[in-house]
Order: sequence, then structure tokens, then C-alpha cells
Amino acid sequence: MSKVSVIIVKYRAQKELQQCLKSLPKKLHELIIVDNNKINRGYAKGNNLGAKKSTGDYLFILNPDTILFPNTLSHLVSFLDSHPQAAIVAPLLLDANENAYPLQGTSQLTPMAAIFSLSFIYKFWPGSQMACNYWLKTWDKKSPKEVDVIPGTAFLIRRKVFEQVGGFDANFFLYFEESDLCKRVKELGYDIWINPQAQLIHHWGKSTPHDSKTQKIFVQSRKHYFTKHFGKFSSFMVELFCNPKAVLK
Repeated sequence: MSKVSVIIVKYRAQKELQQCLKSLPKKLHELIIVDNNKINRGYAKGNNLGAKKSTGDYLFILNPDTILFPNTLSHLVSFLDSHPQAAIVAPLLLDANENAYPLQGTSQLTPMAAIFSLSFIYKFWPGSQMACNYWLKTWDKKSPKEVDVIPGTAFLIRRKVFEQVGGFDANFFLYFEESDLCKRVKELGYDIWINPQAQLIHHWGKSTPHDSKTQKIFVQSRKHYFTKHFGKFSSFMVELFCNPKAVLK
């Protein structure tokens, strides 16, 4: 992997990180670990810092709570090598039993997609056409799929494109940073893919606590995403459906 820089932002998940490192190819151009335990810069800033220190043609953004298979990274590299219009490719994410997570990769996150797919409406109407289109529910996860947004868990991106869009928006401390990054990449005319030939195991949520502070960060990031790309009114409408108690109190 002479042209790949692996970038891992670490926060907690020490045990998972050790497993992740053992699963990486032995011959790597570069491995950069950004330790957010000392100074928690957030996910976006951490990856931007790692990218600035890196030298590879491709950047592999990777969560620490993952385990790669022997050919995971080589499949991703081969895909970008053979698809010059593609800027990003992500592997298929598997659970601990090596079953594919049912929802991964989405179409563009618009206000309407959020209202039908991320709010209480989805709980009552999960089969709506809007939600099915957003969550790519008809994809069989066996063949490569062009998507608008890949999971932020793991993906390979061309360095020149990452630099062209200015990297991650550092205003996202956590959550929605991949939706923002992918939207800006797509606006430049590049393609984004998930390639099921490349797979890895993701132990979901090992480095992210589920508490009120995390929920507050999630809401802040959601507001920033929609205000940035669709304006304050659209952001307000998304919050009205996704977080009505906070909006109406």
C-alpha cells in the first residue's frame, strides 16, 4: 500500500484500536493515529490534522472500532485506480457475526429526506418512498453501488479531492461531517461508491458514549448541516419534525 495513508482518530476504544491495528496490512505507506483522549478536537478536526501530516495519494479514513479483512484495503485502492471519476469508495460494513448492516450509504440528505427518514414520521411510515430512496433499501449489497453519502466509519478518498474541498468542516464536532463532505465532493462532479467486494467488521458505538452530551452534539451538528446547505428556515423545519419538544417549548 505504497500510496495509502491510514488515518485513525482515537477516542477511548483502546482495546478495539489494538485489534484494528493488527488487522491492517503489514506493508503500509503511512499510519497516522490522532489521539483525541489528550485533547478532544472532535472527529472532523482530528482527521484534518491527520490529513495534514500525511503524504499518501489516497487517504483511508478509519474508525478505531473496526477490523479489516486481508484484502479490504487493496480492493478499495483497486476500485479508485480503475474508476478515475470516483473520488471516494467505502467498504461494506459487517457486524460481529459478519452480517451486513441493513442500512449503510444513503442518497443526499435533504430537508425532505430528513423529515421522512430521520424523524418520528419514519417510525410510523418506514416504507415511504422517500425513506426507501434515502436509505437505499432496494440495494442488494452484493454489487457496487453509487451513493451520495458513504458511512463515515471507513472510506478511501483521493488526497487531491480532500484538499480541493478543504477537508472536513471543523464546525462538525461529531456526526453529519460525512454528509457535508460528500455533498461538497459531489458538487465538484465526482462519484462516490460503496464496494461490497471490500468489507470490514465495525463494532458500532465503542468509541462514542450514548448520553445527553452526545445527543446535544448530534442536534448541533444536524442544525449546522441544514443551515449551511439549505438555510435557516429549512433547518428549523427539520428540527420541528426531528426534535419538536425542543423547538416548541
